[in-house]
Amino acid sequence: MGVTRMSAETADRLRMVLGDPGVRARYEEKIQVVTPYACRFWTGAITGRGHGRIWIAHDTNNPTGGTKDFCVIAHRLGFGLAYGFAALMDTEVIAHRCDNTLCQEPSHWQPCTHAENKRQWAARRHELSGPLRDTRGARERALAIRDAVLTGRELSSVIGDGVRPVDRDQLPLWGS
Repeated sequence: MGVTRMSAETADRLRMVLGDPGVRARYEEKIQVVTPYACRFWTGAITGRGHGRIWIAHDTNNPTGGTKDFCVIAHRLGFGLAYGFAALMDTEVIAHRCDNTLCQEPSHWQPCTHAENKRQWAARRHELSGPLRDTRGARERALAIRDAVLTGRELSSVIGDGVRPVDRDQLPLWGS
């Protein structure tokens, strides 16, 4: 097995669910595209750190006749669906280039290590009005965005609600 740390039983269950069309359908029905945003937004359950999560019930042919449920971070499941089980097992962390913890757009994901993810976070956490500076924190920001997507509320105002007052009218010195 690669760098992903999980039990052999969990890895086996994950391998099975990645091939299950029903799991793919459940995952995809929790994703919405909102024009003009490039991200694909998760509209299901959200973790304490603001990432999407999905409970998977998969028949493991277990002798007691039931299914075994387990919870998966949505973008990890999405990464496995997009790139396969081996690529998922070889990926320690799947970072969001867009810093949107709800994003399910595979082109916005970047495989990296925990150390690299922390380095990227530290490099971007002071970007004016950036998602990592949101006053609500990652979970509350994610909840607000998810709820706005589900109710059709304008996302720019929801995103703007978390901008720090000091950032609101500040112009960057360089760049776009």
